[in-house]
Amino acid sequence: MESINLIHPAKLDEAVKIARLLGNKTRIQILYLLEQKQFNVSELQEILQIEQSSLSHQLKELRDYQLISQQRVGKSIYYQLTDPHVITTMNSILAHTDHVLTGKAHDGEPVNGTIEINGD
Repeated sequence: MESINLIHPAKLDEAVKIARLLGNKTRIQILYLLEQKQFNVSELQEILQIEQSSLSHQLKELRDYQLISQQRVGKSIYYQLTDPHVITTMNSILAHTDHVLTGKAHDGEPVNGTIEINGD
């Protein structure tokens, strides 16, 4: 029998925590925005239309897992992505989302044997 490996329990626990962290609409939007450029809290609050306390909490969660960092510029604190893995992960999730929404597999074939009918 060939050897198979399992994920180390401590690593698996952290992976689950990170997956839960990414399972939040606001945090996904923040990461998507920060992939484009740096923002300060006021700018993010205006774009996302959420309370500052909620935004601050979300930013802290992302900082705690080293996905973003902050930098003071004058009187403002700017946030930016710090981990290139998160960009790859987010882009992969969004690409897969496109497949789910269109019902297409990665190779362009319909998923689950469904047949696409073009407007006859």
